[in-house]
Amino acid sequence: MSETVFAYRYGFIGAGAMAEAIVSGMVQSGLCRGTDIVMSNRSAEKLERMHAQYGVAVASDNSLVMQQAEYIVLAVKPQQFPTMCEALQCKPGSRQTVVSIMAGLSIAAIEEKLGDCTVFRVMPNTPAKIGWGMTGVSCTERATDEQKQTVQRMFDSVGKTVLVEEHYMDALGAVSGCGPAYMYQIIEALADGAVLAGLPRAMAYELAAQTMAGAAMMVLETGAHPGVLKDQVTSPGGTTIRGIQAMEAHGVRNAMIDAVQQAYIRSKELGEA
Repeated sequence: MSETVFAYRYGFIGAGAMAEAIVSGMVQSGLCRGTDIVMSNRSAEKLERMHAQYGVAVASDNSLVMQQAEYIVLAVKPQQFPTMCEALQCKPGSRQTVVSIMAGLSIAAIEEKLGDCTVFRVMPNTPAKIGWGMTGVSCTERATDEQKQTVQRMFDSVGKTVLVEEHYMDALGAVSGCGPAYMYQIIEALADGAVLAGLPRAMAYELAAQTMAGAAMMVLETGAHPGVLKDQVTSPGGTTIRGIQAMEAHGVRNAMIDAVQQAYIRSKELGEA
């Protein structure tokens, strides 16, 4: 029996901001050429721009992507998934790999709708747009090493990836998927504090953002516990400990824990729905 030859290595159903970030990373990193990718989307205008900018092929409907691509990225909203499946004229075959970036939807739920294919559940985050993404990847037991490596390379092109068991995905998404929004609020609050202290707004944002980026890199590069790094900044009777005292008094730590917990609960709810 001859091996199936697909017209395209990669296919994207949906061409939103995250899909574009992934395509951009794959092409710019040299993982593939734009001509190795086919995309479908409700907006023809968006597809025209993607074709002009990255050289991708465009499909008139989702079924063509299902027919023609070896690796199919589902980049639609989870609420749209059932309707999308109902409109398909064909389903992926056993030699195809489906990569879902739909929040909350389990591998089992996707398999139930799409049938005999290998499914990956992936949770990227928005810093992927600038190559600083953090992506969690889980898959079925039937996934081969080649499939795992291919999917990881796709998301390594926009940052870092970690391969995890699926039962961790809702918690992972509550941290890295939602986390950028939490960090933006902290940056905004730090900047507001700086403005209150007399600094110009633009300078305040730059100071707050660069400080957060630097602190994050200290954790990643040194491998030290965040508490140890905090203690290195906090001298007895100094300014930092006074600020930390205020944060503890206002429950900042508990607020962050609860934010992750609430996002985790909501992700579970979306999956069940």
